[in-house]
Amino acid sequence: MGTIDGKTIITSELVHKDIVTGLPSSERVEVRRLEQLLSYENLVASYKLYWFLGIYKEILEGNKEITFKRIVCRMIANAWYPLLQYHLSFGFFDNLNDVVLYASSKYGFDSTVKEKEIIERLENDDDKELNKKIKKFYSMVPYRLIAPFFKNELHGLKDSTKNRLIEILSNEREDVLYKIVNDNGERKVIINDEWFNYIVNNQAIIKGWINYKLIYFLQKKNPNVPAIPLKIEPPYTRNLGNAKKLWEYIIKENIEMKDIYTKQKFNTENFDKYGVMSIDHFIPWSFVLHDEMWNLVPTFKNINSTKSNNLVPIDKYFNDFCDMQYIAFNALICLRKDKILQEYLNTCKTLNISSLINKSESINREVFYKSLRNSIYPLYQIAYNQGYEVRDIWG
Repeated sequence: MGTIDGKTIITSELVHKDIVTGLPSSERVEVRRLEQLLSYENLVASYKLYWFLGIYKEILEGNKEITFKRIVCRMIANAWYPLLQYHLSFGFFDNLNDVVLYASSKYGFDSTVKEKEIIERLENDDDKELNKKIKKFYSMVPYRLIAPFFKNELHGLKDSTKNRLIEILSNEREDVLYKIVNDNGERKVIINDEWFNYIVNNQAIIKGWINYKLIYFLQKKNPNVPAIPLKIEPPYTRNLGNAKKLWEYIIKENIEMKDIYTKQKFNTENFDKYGVMSIDHFIPWSFVLHDEMWNLVPTFKNINSTKSNNLVPIDKYFNDFCDMQYIAFNALICLRKDKILQEYLNTCKTLNISSLINKSESINREVFYKSLRNSIYPLYQIAYNQGYEVRDIWG
């Protein structure tokens, strides 16, 4: 790690990532193509962003074959909150605003309606006008999103001929994000296996990357609107109950345990001095948008308030963070908290958690540290690139 103009920079020795995109590299897929799908110069409308976000969410639900209508319903559901709650502009000619307003008026839903409820109503609605608005999105975005995969083949062709060629080529090549097929009159995409696995295995980082693109687009369309990152999704209700109970148990069993930031023990004297125990998101919650155990550590309330929505110098605190996580992970194995252990699958891909649970064994410390490092460092880098400040809260 180094500094440029006083700012902390993570060097390539620490983060194994694609130089251009910040996305994890892969030997199975051409990662730079993913950046090309949502390149900044092509983000003139919201459609590609929300189409890709819809596909991403379907993949996380285990779906490889997805109808055009299902994806558009997700586009509408994901655009619902920023459009209705904050009246953000997607651009004068953007049709998502039109269909969201129509559906909102028809159903009487407010801005805080659940995404799942919107999708279910839209998918099962036979309203002709609504379905006409939905089908408008079928004609271009499913094809043009994956056009970068066929740049050479499409060069010089008229727009009117491109869609058919993209559909044909998508079924001939295995390196493309998805195939476009016509299944008895219903158009759908079929996600290619390698891309499906890549997105599942790197879901947290890819979600941060999508949000970064979306924030860029919305800030460009709404230059005078503050706090755009807080306006793209409904507020998430945090649930730190399980984490708090676990850390209270661990601290009780390990009276020498120390806070990673102050290096002070968790005891009555320090609780009086620094505040009661508080659960900290090592990578800020506003970036990861979840409360999974692998990103949570105990600290003191006053210290947590000081850290706020910032990053900390990762080289200074990462080893102590890993120490805490290693203790928590092994405690969860001993306590057989299988459901919470599954949260580590989202980030620690190399850990054979099922085997560890069945055998009630401790994991090798070095293996655990390496697995956690390979996930935390890229997340940290993307958060930094997105504008999160690095602040040393202690010393």
